[in-house]
Amino acid sequence: MPKKLFIICGLFLICVVGFFAFGIRYVKTHPEKITSFIEQVTLPYKIAKLASQEPDATILMPVYGTKVSGITDTWGAPRGNDRTHEGQDIFATKGTPVFSGTSGYVLYKGDVELGGNAMYIIGSGARRYYYAHLDRFADGIHIGQSVTPDTVIGYVGNTGNAETTPPHLHFGMYAHREALNPLPLLVNR
Repeated sequence: MPKKLFIICGLFLICVVGFFAFGIRYVKTHPEKITSFIEQVTLPYKIAKLASQEPDATILMPVYGTKVSGITDTWGAPRGNDRTHEGQDIFATKGTPVFSGTSGYVLYKGDVELGGNAMYIIGSGARRYYYAHLDRFADGIHIGQSVTPDTVIGYVGNTGNAETTPPHLHFGMYAHREALNPLPLLVNR
């Protein structure tokens, strides 16, 4: 029996030492993955803190070089048989940088049916900002990441159900489960 226990303890020790050595090497060679993991784990705490703050009174224009006066109000326009447009379409040349309109955290980044390459950012008051039809995401952007209005999050495109339209950013804003028109809050950069 002691020999069996000795072997089990020895194997356990080898596993611990190996895991520790691998972990140190992994941290040294992949610090961005460790940072991303920590940001994702702490995201619920950050969201709770944001929820206690007043929502932003203004949102900076997310599409580089675009002026608010150049936006045609598309809020509430019919979209298909059973829905209306819950956001603003901001047209620009494909590849134009898209910035976060507010400070906050990346809540979601991925491909969605209607929006194509899309991202949600959560800001003050737990408002969620939706950026859709992106051609691509900015390098290194990840869930849990802190963003400011100076952070490029992606580039204007026409992905998702916008494949046959001119490139644009679909920009939406949500409070709880309700869609809100972001146009009245938009200000020029």
